[in-house]
This record gives sequence, C-alpha cells and structure tokens, in this order.
Amino acid sequence: MNSGAVRVGVGTRFFSDGEIVEITEIHPSAAGIEAVLKRTRTQHVLRMSVRELLAGDRARVLPVEAGPSANDPFDTPGVVLANLSESERGAVLERAAHLREVLTGYRSGHAETAIVGEPREQSIRRRR
Repeated sequence: MNSGAVRVGVGTRFFSDGEIVEITEIHPSAAGIEAVLKRTRTQHVLRMSVRELLAGDRARVLPVEAGPSANDPFDTPGVVLANLSESERGAVLERAAHLREVLTGYRSGHAETAIVGEPREQSIRRRR
C-alpha cells in the first residue's frame, strides 16, 4: 500500500536505485532543500534534493505505517467532509461541538475559547 501522506524528515526511508536509503540530515541550499542519505546496506552517503526524492522516478517512500492510498475502496474522511452540503456540514459541526462539550465542558474544547455561560452547570456535574 502506498501512503497518501508521509512525514519526510530525518529517519524517513526510501527505496532508491535498488537499495534502501535513509535521510540522515536535511539542509537548505541555493537549489532548494537537500537531503543527506545513507544507504543502509553499504553505509554509502549521498546527497539528493528533496524535490527529486518526492517527485522523481529514482526513489519511492517506504512508509512506516499503512495509510490512505489512492486505490483504497473508500474515501478518506477529509474527502467525505469536503463534499458535504452546507446543512450537512452544519450538522456535523454541531455534533462535534456536543462531543467536545461532553469531554471538556466547552463546546470549543478549550477554556481559552469558551463562550458566555461555559462551562454549563450540567457539564460540570457530569464530569465529576
């Protein structure tokens, strides 16, 4: 399974030119951001632009965990939520606010962004 989103940084592994390589350092350069890679088998060190790593044909990311893939038989939550109508989106936001209030006592989920009257007395008694 190819991952749809992978964190790229020190420790990220790629399959490149028939070998597994790992990013050991990342540096800005005049040409863009460059990665210092170490071949895991030979310990040989090489430099490659991050753009080439991600967009070129020489390398492909080896994700640590399985993640969303373009060939999954279902849409990711972000795609589903982006396709909701305004009324459907409003209903989802209202339910999410209720869940945050049950869990934290605040519809926003944080005391710093509380609305007038929060936390409600009912919320405080339920949480004790």
